[in-house]
Amino acid sequence: MSDDKEVLNSLGIVIGVLVAVAIIISIIAVNLTDGDKSDSASWQEKKVLDRIKPMGLVATTAAEAQEASPNIATQDVVTENAGPLSAEQVYNTACLACHATGAAGAPKTGDIAIWAPRIAQGTDVLFEHAVKGFKGMPARGGSPQLTDKNISDAIDFMVTKSQ
Repeated sequence: MSDDKEVLNSLGIVIGVLVAVAIIISIIAVNLTDGDKSDSASWQEKKVLDRIKPMGLVATTAAEAQEASPNIATQDVVTENAGPLSAEQVYNTACLACHATGAAGAPKTGDIAIWAPRIAQGTDVLFEHAVKGFKGMPARGGSPQLTDKNISDAIDFMVTKSQ
């Protein structure tokens, strides 16, 4: 009988220690959290907003770029007066990464066999796919600052290279 009492006493001590450890861990966890503990709804909202905030912002004008990065020399900032982008410049900045390698299923520029059925659909379809996005390609090739003319010129450039 005394063996049973020893086992029960030992079991009680183990359970007591585990409960004490759990309480200590919960106290530490509560004290390590930041924010206002009295208003948990606003604290949770702040945590969610911190998690989903954008990693950065895109400067679409020279003034925005200069304001965002004042340490960049003025000559390094592209100004709005630099003139329109050529079709090749648009292709090199927005299209090349996928259309030169075939990434995400993009037809490689210069591959006549792959481009033939696409060219046959007409430039209106190609333009719509480029503007709205198509399969793995993001809208406007991932460059929302491009104008419709930029996109049209880049399409013409790729089609010319792929005929």
